[in-house]
Amino acid sequence: GERVRLRLINASNEHTHVVRLVGPRLRVTHSDGNPLERPVEVDAIPMAPSERYDAMVVADRPGAWFLQCLQPGHAEAGERMLTLYEGHEGRRAEATEERLGNLHLWHYGLGRGRAVLPPASGSTRTFDLTLSGGMMGSDVWTINRKVYPRTDPLPLKRGDRAVVRFGNMSPEAHPMHLHGQSFRVLAVNGVRYAEPIVKDSVDVDAHMGSVALDFTAHNPGDWFFHCHKPTHMMGGMITLVKIG
Repeated sequence: GERVRLRLINASNEHTHVVRLVGPRLRVTHSDGNPLERPVEVDAIPMAPSERYDAMVVADRPGAWFLQCLQPGHAEAGERMLTLYEGHEGRRAEATEERLGNLHLWHYGLGRGRAVLPPASGSTRTFDLTLSGGMMGSDVWTINRKVYPRTDPLPLKRGDRAVVRFGNMSPEAHPMHLHGQSFRVLAVNGVRYAEPIVKDSVDVDAHMGSVALDFTAHNPGDWFFHCHKPTHMMGGMITLVKIG
């Protein structure tokens, strides 16, 4: 019956991991450090580079259970750990490997964990950002066909509401990470969510994937908004959110 909090962090540079505890379900309470107004129970959590989740587990099933990554080959490469409950008597669940396509956290119901932003007091600004690059082995990655520091910044006044619409024309996914404040994920691949969750990183699918998000400009400064894959960031996929 003991309750355990797991703080999961994807610290890898390129790979998305789908994390599952074989046995008990995960009760997700926070996303990228932001509390969910209504925690949700899931079987697995997809995590792009830089994403973080807090999850609670109730130790109500005696035994030994694997906390593992589901992608083919990852568990065998060492991406799993054994969780032992007191009095487990040597029993343990078998580790599994499942082939997964492009998954989002919303497939597991995390989009029902509503959270809120600070209220906006200014105007609404909309920015369309096209992510591209990586064709024919190129190491150039662009936002609206420009590489940092030539990318166009997103100018905002304190209190403005910013709506950002990403479209990914490249062959790779991009975990886009905003410094300085968090945002609500409004839609992914054209599917809108009635109860968006608040994050500071979101994965934009390859090959025409899209994400719409919004945030309130409450923290003055010049803030990086970039792909969290180091090769993509070094290749130019960075812009600035400038809040005056």
